[in-house]
Amino acid sequence: GNQTFAQKNLDYYLNTAYQNNPAIIEQKNLISINNLQRDLDYAQYSGFQMYLSANYLFAPYFNNSSGIITSNPDQNAIGYDAGITNGGLYSAQFNIEKNIFNGALNDSLTKQRMITENTAKNNIELLKRDLRKQVTDQYLQTYLSYQLYNMTKELSSYLKDQLKILGELVENGMAKQSEYLLLSVEIENQNIAANDYYSQFTSNLYNLNSLCGIKGRSIVELENVSLELRDKKFGSVIFKKFELDSLAVENQQQIFETKYQPQVSLFFNTGLNAVELNNIQRKFGLSAGVNFSLPIFDGNQRSITQQQTKVSIETINSYKSNLGVLLDNQRSSSLNKLKNLKINLINLSKQIESYNTVIKLSERELRQGQLSMIEYLTILKNFSDFKKNKITAETNYQLEINNYNYWNF
Repeated sequence: GNQTFAQKNLDYYLNTAYQNNPAIIEQKNLISINNLQRDLDYAQYSGFQMYLSANYLFAPYFNNSSGIITSNPDQNAIGYDAGITNGGLYSAQFNIEKNIFNGALNDSLTKQRMITENTAKNNIELLKRDLRKQVTDQYLQTYLSYQLYNMTKELSSYLKDQLKILGELVENGMAKQSEYLLLSVEIENQNIAANDYYSQFTSNLYNLNSLCGIKGRSIVELENVSLELRDKKFGSVIFKKFELDSLAVENQQQIFETKYQPQVSLFFNTGLNAVELNNIQRKFGLSAGVNFSLPIFDGNQRSITQQQTKVSIETINSYKSNLGVLLDNQRSSSLNKLKNLKINLINLSKQIESYNTVIKLSERELRQGQLSMIEYLTILKNFSDFKKNKITAETNYQLEINNYNYWNF
């Protein structure tokens, strides 16, 4: 009997693929992580750093006149200089530090986050481009097997109708029994072919579902798709990738060079700080100050990294230039294929139109006994092959449009 399936179109599969694709989800998550990085950067480089610290140091002296070990040495004792250690250290403090005058670093980090976010967004568009190509190709292949299955079923149904008519002619002695058997065999052949196409359709559909992250075994009815050539896009997402890569390399250099600017930080601490236990309860206090540093010489690291950055950008530009040539060649090749496929489609349409007339004449000649069943089936199978070729050619034309759009993105 006739099977009825739920209808699905190409947009459904594309949107589902975009939604389920783990690589796209990863890029969206990277954007979320990057937004959190703003708070992390502030905490690391601009916020107050508060921490507790504690130290205990025991530095004994040996061979003292008053004993073997002491913390109050005379001139004959052996140990660290008392002016350095005072025999020990007892410290427990609460500390606060804050970097100041680091606007250049903050600006570079802000730019880094912006580049990271734009790169992730651009990567999403590139991933969608690849998915659009893959899903559309698979959809067209699946729809082709679906069309061939339906066409073969229709031919089988048509032959069954002819078999009924032929059966009446055989009963009236106007047709041979062998012709009836021959037509019956051909119907079985078409049923076998229909099963093969149905198997191809279900296999292609499972592949389509897997590509889109769809779980399930339900068979659906696919809608026709008519793709159009996309107009050329200037400054497309493909070339934007190289622009963002160059900006990222330059930004890394900017971040590195911030270390050559004066590094200034404020500090404050309060708590216990003593070198001996006597009157330790009176050794609580506080201190505050400024830390300053400025690099003088580090082996020309800045110059070396600048040269590395320049070479990296040259590499990126080389890839960009090479891709430009590839895109132009692929577009030209695809347009040439489309031109030839269009000619084939026009010729096939003309052949099918002519064959329609032949089929009508053949049916009449068959009924009048002027044409044998073998001759009629040969004509019918040729007509069926033409129709299959046209369906395949239409699919190939759509596949090539999809290919052109992929390279013209």
